[in-house]
Amino acid sequence: MVRIRVFGGVAAETDDGQPIDVGSGRTQALLGALAMSPGSPIPVTRLIELVWGERPPRTVAKTLQWHIARLRKGLGSAAISRVGSAYRLDVTPDAVDVARFRRHLREGDAGAALAEWTGIPLAGVDAPGLAATVDGLAEQWLGAVEADLERRVDSDPHVSIAALTELVGRHPLREGLWALLMTALARTGRRGDALAAYRQARHHLVEQLGIEPGPRLRELESMILREDERLREPDAPVPGGQEGNLPRRLSPLIGRDDALRTIDDVISGSTVVTLVGPGGIGKTRLALAAGRRLAGDRGWRAWFVELAEINSSSDVPRAVADTLGVAQRAGRSLTESVVTALGSRPALLLVDNCEHVLDGAARLVQAVALGCAHVRVLATSRERLDVDGEQVLAVGPLHPAAGAELFHVRALAADRTYERDAYRDDVTELCRRLDGVPLAIELAAAHVRSHHPAELLARVHDHFRATGVRRTGAPRHRSLRAAIQWSYDLLTASEQALLQCLSVFNGSFPLDAVAAVADDSARGLDEVDGVLSALVDRSMVTVEPGPSGSRFRLLEPMRQFAAVHLREQGRMDLAAERHARWCLGGVTRVGVLLTGPSEIEGVARLRELWPNLRAALAWACSAGDPRLADALVRPVATELTLRGQQEIGDWAERILDLAPPDEEDLRAFWLLWAAERYTQNGNPAGYDDLVDRGGRPDRPLSHYARAYVGGDGQALSRWLPAAAADLRRQGEPYVAAFLEMNSSGTLLGIGHFDQVDRTVSAMADRYRSEGPPTLRHWALQTLAYSASFQGRPHDAERYFDEAATVDVPEGSLSASKAVQAQTAFRRGDRRRAFQILRTYIDELIATDNVIAASVVCIEFITMMAVMDHHDEAARMLAYLETRNDFGAMAARTLVAGNTSSSRYSSLNQISDRQALTYMGDVLDRLAADGTAGPRGPVTSTTR
Repeated sequence: MVRIRVFGGVAAETDDGQPIDVGSGRTQALLGALAMSPGSPIPVTRLIELVWGERPPRTVAKTLQWHIARLRKGLGSAAISRVGSAYRLDVTPDAVDVARFRRHLREGDAGAALAEWTGIPLAGVDAPGLAATVDGLAEQWLGAVEADLERRVDSDPHVSIAALTELVGRHPLREGLWALLMTALARTGRRGDALAAYRQARHHLVEQLGIEPGPRLRELESMILREDERLREPDAPVPGGQEGNLPRRLSPLIGRDDALRTIDDVISGSTVVTLVGPGGIGKTRLALAAGRRLAGDRGWRAWFVELAEINSSSDVPRAVADTLGVAQRAGRSLTESVVTALGSRPALLLVDNCEHVLDGAARLVQAVALGCAHVRVLATSRERLDVDGEQVLAVGPLHPAAGAELFHVRALAADRTYERDAYRDDVTELCRRLDGVPLAIELAAAHVRSHHPAELLARVHDHFRATGVRRTGAPRHRSLRAAIQWSYDLLTASEQALLQCLSVFNGSFPLDAVAAVADDSARGLDEVDGVLSALVDRSMVTVEPGPSGSRFRLLEPMRQFAAVHLREQGRMDLAAERHARWCLGGVTRVGVLLTGPSEIEGVARLRELWPNLRAALAWACSAGDPRLADALVRPVATELTLRGQQEIGDWAERILDLAPPDEEDLRAFWLLWAAERYTQNGNPAGYDDLVDRGGRPDRPLSHYARAYVGGDGQALSRWLPAAAADLRRQGEPYVAAFLEMNSSGTLLGIGHFDQVDRTVSAMADRYRSEGPPTLRHWALQTLAYSASFQGRPHDAERYFDEAATVDVPEGSLSASKAVQAQTAFRRGDRRRAFQILRTYIDELIATDNVIAASVVCIEFITMMAVMDHHDEAARMLAYLETRNDFGAMAARTLVAGNTSSSRYSSLNQISDRQALTYMGDVLDRLAADGTAGPRGPVTSTTR
């Protein structure tokens, strides 16, 4: 047997260590390509691509044969086999150093894996198509280095510092290495050096990628600042944990061990791996299992993006951005914002159900693959994405034994009296007839309470024979289609009708929604409940827990099957209209919750409703019904401002595209929310383009929107009363009050203190008893800033303190962290004040809510002035004075008198993001040099 080495260059030797001549560089490249997958056939076309890249010679086929013959001469004629149109390296995996390296990593033995690494893979060999594979191996090696060093940081942090210092110099964008270095320095008592390491890491990330450090480094910095005791414990893990959103596994994955190993091997050398196969073959379950394994074994963040709930390729970037919590950045597309957010940190993006939005999924995946060197994409689709660097893996049927095991497990879940040994042969044959398709097997197993496996087998045979489905199409497509059709045929007429109607839902839905879309023959809740229970028992519908009770869902193959029948019967539009009307009722109820004391519940219910609301809006737009589209979104429009729901901005523009020119009230209303969207993103030019395309009705609300997006306080003050009155005339008193609240910051900036105090005080009183909590919170903070501007610090403190006690829904936009920092600073806890304000800065930059920079700036200048850091205060004062009316007012009234901005007047043109970055750097420096140490309570002249 021969042994093959790829690390440090391609070479081979005999068992006794004698070197084997493997030819020239091109022959070595061919051996390297084969050695990456020992024992697996590699198609000739793929070998040519790996060895010669995109421009092979004209006679490449003959040249390849010559190199194969040359390898056989050195390695032995049996070492390389021809398998159809492919070649295979016939050696055991342990005969190849790369295979041993990967095996050790799978087994969690980082030390053994590192022992195999003797140099850069394929060193000195020109193989253009293997560059990605080499990069993947290097990534694995770095991961193993991190794992090994983490062990050494625990056992002897002093010794590990030198190696870590060298590695962060060579790989300055690896946050894991910086985290280990910071931990080692902190554990050896070098707290200042640890914080300096954080600043260096942040500098590299910001300068080279334009992104902030991730939560792992930020949490570690926080622990160092507060001298967390866990850092002193040798066995304490480096903080951070895994980010991501992979759903937990609800049941074991059966029969896919080999497929998991293949994905694990292939994804190391491929940026994009696509699992392809027919519906029901188990692509999603396999991808999720692989994602959990990769996240656990390699420490990757893993994000699961479900595309089945969207209808258009143009919605793909929004679906990914919402999953990652990414806001669109000014001057960048949403896709570019996603790429920037993913950055260079190792991650796995799992994109599921791409087939119906293939173009949009391909564009997004290609952008991620090109823009994120350390991000891998695992996609599922019924066909390949056809992007550069894509590796396609076909998901095949289950092996007969695995198929039978799956049947037994599902049958036992359906009927606890089921005896697996009594039906072993029938089940094996049944699974063979169903071509090993998991969903088909599960559907069959769901019927064991009414049909023994022998009866199921007979029915499958009769159905195939009667329909002839085995004579056309791919076998596994036919088998699933036949199994679904067969299960469908066993349903009663009312069960079939209800299943068809359920196909209009997008994502999960509650019981009352089922009754709303049900056919006229089964509209009563009790009757619908019974029919639905039968569908659940037969695995045609799945049930899952939700915050507000059980929810139901159709698996995508089942939904598509039912939708075809619904459409063939001409009932699709009727069911879709009923669905939209149900959504309208749901969103109306949510709107009531959002405007009252139950706002937190309303936010949770809106989250559940959102996929169906999206589908209902899409149907209303396709039906050309702007009134219905307006009614679906209007009750939740304020969520764009309150919680940054950017998709509402997209919907506003779609409604504007539909609205007739003479519908001036409708157009003015949605121009308002388009203005909000472009203001949040810092892109007033985008709003101007929208108005240029569609025009601006001559309504007070339209003039208000123009003043709002342009930051024109005087114009906004002129148009606000008429705009609010116009909204009340249209039956929108809540939105009118919301508009007055949302304008208060700008009005404070132009000195309208009495107006703001009078209006907002009334609002605060009303919201104390009637809600919603977020507007009560906003009102109190507004009154606090007004009191501050007017030189009433004790009133300001009282309002700020009360605002801090209000429990607002998760994700609400608020200046609370700035207020918390101010409170901590006022009470003498400078370290905590700096930490809170620094965390707030990170959040604003990460979510691109940089418009709030002026709020941070107020607290920053106050702190710097009190601490006699007048240079830092003056720099930000120059920015604040010209940022906006609110900032200018704050600069005139809240900053200590001995601070002057004149020598920094050139800084008045810096962006919000640049201002936030500067303030964060200063806070880091002060925390590191000990300036943030405890002090006594502060009596500030600025509060």
